[in-house]
Amino acid sequence: MIMKKLAFLLIPLSIFSQDVPIGEWKDYLSYNSAHYIAEKNDKIYCVTSNGLFYLQKSDNSIKRMSKITGLSEFDVKQIQHSSELDITIITYKNCNVDLIKNNQVINISDIKRKEITGVKSINNITLKNELAYLSCSFGLVLLDLEREEIKETYVIQKNGSILEVNDCAIASNNQVFAATSLGLYVGEATSVLNDPNNWTLYSSEMNAVNVIRNDDIGCVLYKDNQDSYLEVFYPSSSPLFLDSGLQKITYNDEILLKIYTDSLLVTNNGIDPIASIKNEKTINVKHAITDSAKNIWVADSISGLLQFENYNYKESFIPEGPIRNDIYSLEFAENNLYLCHGGHSNFGLNSLINDGVSIKNLYDNWLNLDRWDLGNARDILNVAVKNGQQYYASWYHGVPFMQDSTLVERFGYENTGGILDTVYYSVNRIRVSDLKFDKNSNLWGLSSEVNNPLFVKTKNDEWFSFSMNQSVVGLYFDDLIIDSWGQKWGIIARGGGVFVYNDNNTIDDESDDSFKILTTNIGAGNLPSQYVYSIIEDREGAIWIGTNEGVGVFYNPSSVFSDFNFDAQQILIQENGYGQYLLSEEKVTCIKTDGANRKWIGTEKAGVFLLSSDGITQILHFTSENSPLFSNNIIDIAINQENGEVFIGTSKGLISYRSDATNGTNIASKAHVFPNPVRENYEGVIAVKGLTTNANVKITDIQGNLVFEDYAKGGQVTWSGKNKYNERAATGVYLVFSIDEDGKEKMVSKIMFIK
Repeated sequence: MIMKKLAFLLIPLSIFSQDVPIGEWKDYLSYNSAHYIAEKNDKIYCVTSNGLFYLQKSDNSIKRMSKITGLSEFDVKQIQHSSELDITIITYKNCNVDLIKNNQVINISDIKRKEITGVKSINNITLKNELAYLSCSFGLVLLDLEREEIKETYVIQKNGSILEVNDCAIASNNQVFAATSLGLYVGEATSVLNDPNNWTLYSSEMNAVNVIRNDDIGCVLYKDNQDSYLEVFYPSSSPLFLDSGLQKITYNDEILLKIYTDSLLVTNNGIDPIASIKNEKTINVKHAITDSAKNIWVADSISGLLQFENYNYKESFIPEGPIRNDIYSLEFAENNLYLCHGGHSNFGLNSLINDGVSIKNLYDNWLNLDRWDLGNARDILNVAVKNGQQYYASWYHGVPFMQDSTLVERFGYENTGGILDTVYYSVNRIRVSDLKFDKNSNLWGLSSEVNNPLFVKTKNDEWFSFSMNQSVVGLYFDDLIIDSWGQKWGIIARGGGVFVYNDNNTIDDESDDSFKILTTNIGAGNLPSQYVYSIIEDREGAIWIGTNEGVGVFYNPSSVFSDFNFDAQQILIQENGYGQYLLSEEKVTCIKTDGANRKWIGTEKAGVFLLSSDGITQILHFTSENSPLFSNNIIDIAINQENGEVFIGTSKGLISYRSDATNGTNIASKAHVFPNPVRENYEGVIAVKGLTTNANVKITDIQGNLVFEDYAKGGQVTWSGKNKYNERAATGVYLVFSIDEDGKEKMVSKIMFIK
């Protein structure tokens, strides 16, 4: 059965405003690593490591495409355009296929759903008339673009084994050339090519990776171990010759491009060079084409999309975004979003990531800081921000300190009097996992595999550290929080549970300090599991713990060092008539609280949950199957509490969702309505933000008739634009009144509504 889905292709992402409408999504992917290019009329499509964008050549504007704009998947592999049919074909790494026709996305999922033993992949797209020939790991699949269905599958075999097809070409005489894992095979399109006996080996049995055959030229690229060989077989044959380093060949408008790792060779016959292209931008070339205007476009995994005119470099194009899609942590602070790209292997070996942090401001401008910007510090895991000062936690090189993103100093063993100690087996490695400011502007942090893992830099620049009387071998830490009582809570990684430390506000005197490790034992924490991955304090002072077996909540954290019961409680919910503990079968990777004290919970395999403030009611559940979410593996979440944008870091990159909750204020007169005026073609929600926390809000017409009433979620309320009869409100001016918790009613705004 042919499975198809039609979806309208939405507005290009580049024209979204900074504040997307409530309930809408926005992607923040990295587009640096380009690896494939295709031309469509006045557009150049560029496929990157996890994204797709196109350049409008007429004005050099950039438009991004993703699941948010209607695509079916996230990991785009290749794209081609049939100018004859005006159809664009997109293939994905999971073998799904999209066709874009008449501004609609038509999904063809047959290959994705097909059960195949071994590796399943679509390696290339070749267009001929109404057909797209998809070179696959299991043969050659013919896709009828007009009928929007799979027409046939050709299988090529050698000694009973199915050969992988890397590329194909179709000559005007109806010969089909298939570049396979064991040589170039030729078949006649007029014969029955789904019969393996109708394919003939052309010459060498080496791995053929590219083939070109049209009225002008025929050539094939082979790879054998580390060597590359090129054979030109049309219009005249030349011997197979060694072409060291040749990675790929492309042909268009009588120009054959020979693609090497850091350069291109321009020829018209594959042998005699016309020009060589190499400069400081061609670092790791993945693909290149010649467009209809004879310009050369290069996809480079480091430099992005490059344009060459008359064989000379002209310009590069990279949509603004983070430096990479790998995320270790997210932090939203002082109107900036920080993506720390960090890394280690289960708190052990370093990932040695040189890309440190990507910083986004409110206008979607990005600043990317690498290892050298951060004072030669690699593997950045977290950041603490206060008054424009940023302190970064490096899992290798201590704590870089920056003022407004300019390096001031990198703190390590020497300049902290040994407080930032090196791990017990190395004099160079300082593994800091997290940093947090307390209410007195003291900076606290956690350092792994040292005798005194909890440390502090006071506001007077004094350094102190504290022992936990633990063996340093395998003593790894993750997140740190400081609760409303000044107690420090930290995750002991690899199943160590949670520690709580109370310095009793005497940083320079350890004699009155208290320390406790919380476990699964009753009376000693009662954690759901000692494998803890996230920890927060909510707006009511409760401590929420995320483990590999769900969530536990400390409702009375101030009693940890008392004789009273302080154990964590699991939240009992009803599902299908049965009681069970909240997310008890999920690994909870992150928990964040929004302006209404609701809980945004990320999991390793089940996506994102939005729960009521008490955790009992599920409000939303986003997965990659029911939303534009790139992956169900959620790494971290951060929230802009002023506008409700929820940033979700997945294993495949960053995306955000505009929530309906914001921080409340103390003065209702600062409330703001958007959109305002509400136009007749607007169908989204109308938001009133800047309200006092949990205010009661009433909207009336100019005569005082009540149209809508609700309570704010934090500092924001949303209205559908309908009256109490569920009809769209009439044209006119509407008044917004709010009543704060003290019962004071104020008129905070007016709305111009057009039906």
